[in-house]
Order: sequence, then structure tokens, then C-alpha cells
Amino acid sequence: MAWSGAVAALTLFLLTGAAAADAVITHAALVEPTTRYDHGVLGDAVEWAALEIELADGQRRRLRLPETSVFEDVEARLADLDQDGRPEVVVVETDMARGAMLAVYDANGRRAATRPVGQRHRWLAPAGIGDLDGDGRVEIAYVDRPHLARQLVIVRLEGDRLVEIARQSSVTNHRIGDARIAGGIRDCGDGAELVALTPDWTTILIVTLQQDGRLAPRANGPNSPSRLAQVMACAS
Repeated sequence: MAWSGAVAALTLFLLTGAAAADAVITHAALVEPTTRYDHGVLGDAVEWAALEIELADGQRRRLRLPETSVFEDVEARLADLDQDGRPEVVVVETDMARGAMLAVYDANGRRAATRPVGQRHRWLAPAGIGDLDGDGRVEIAYVDRPHLARQLVIVRLEGDRLVEIARQSSVTNHRIGDARIAGGIRDCGDGAELVALTPDWTTILIVTLQQDGRLAPRANGPNSPSRLAQVMACAS
């Protein structure tokens, strides 16, 4: 399942310098706060109109969305998804009519994205980035509609597409109005594991991606802020 990065229009403003195919991103941030989208899933009415990136040579570039879209996220995440030595940026981008999508940007603009979830005021929550099955490739995990569908989805960047490789129901990592996304990825010595929660928010889940593509969730005891921090730190 994939959504072409060329579908949505995007304006690229070069703050200094010219585009280069081998540009290396060293920093990324969501900028230009906007109230043009009235969802407020993260606890306030402010989203972001642009993504600013800084390159290894000191250049800065700003990628500004059209008026029909926003970045609806808590941060811009840097990760070398295709292991070419040049990090990409992973962020939640929302089409105000069709809902959120997971998007990947490089120094020249949007490279890939999942399909929008399909409806206004529908969102997805990133869960982590890493080699989740130990095969040497990098995966991205997110929860599709963490307040409704509650499906953990694993995708991998292949060329200019995000390809889905696994999906598991009855998993969440966010409550409406929370300014933060819960859980994430931990490695306690046996490889990467995803830390998430049951839909009723009472139980912590540890989810592993098997090499055959299956997701294997297991309960890890009752949820509380202190226990969740302990689990993330491999202390529980």
C-alpha cells in the first residue's frame, strides 16, 4: 500500500543555496504555526504549515504545504530509512479533507507517503523507527487512528513508496488531547521491541515483528506513567 509523493502539491522555498541530490539533512523542525485546521487532537488548535531542514553544509530549506494541508505532529524525526548515509525526515502530514498520512521527506521535498486515512479529523500516531525484525532493514511503525481503528502498522521505504508489511489490531499509543505520543521502541538486548498500550489504556503491550512478517504482542502488566517509563528503560 503506497501513496505517491507526487500527488499533493508542495512548495519548496530555498533559504540558501540550490538543491543538490546528495544533500545531507542534519536537523529538521516543524515551523510556521497555523490554526487553519480545527482538529486539535494533540490538545490545542495549532498545527504546522511548513517543515524546515538544515543541511550538513549549513544550508536551510523550508518546505511549505498548500493551504489544504498541515503537519499534524509532535516532531519531525530524522532516520536513514534506505541506509544510503543520508537521513530522511518522517512526519505526519494531514490533508484537511482526507485525514492524516505518514510522510517521508528528503532535501528536495516529499518522497513518499501512505494513503490518507480517508476522512477529515482522522489521525495516525507514529510509534517508532528502527530495524524491528533484525534483518538489517529499517521499518517505521505507526498506529492508524489510535482512538478508533487502533491498528499498529509497519511500513518500509522502498524507492519512493512506503510499503506495508504488517498490521495488528487492538493497539494504541495516544489519547485525544494528549500532547505526547506514548511508548516507542526499546532494545533490552534481544533486538528492537515496540512498546504500546491496549485500547482501554490499562495494560502495557510489548510488540515484536517476526522475520516471517507477523506481529507478536504480549502483555507487560498494568499501565501507569511510572511503569511505562520503567518499561521503556528496560527496568520492567
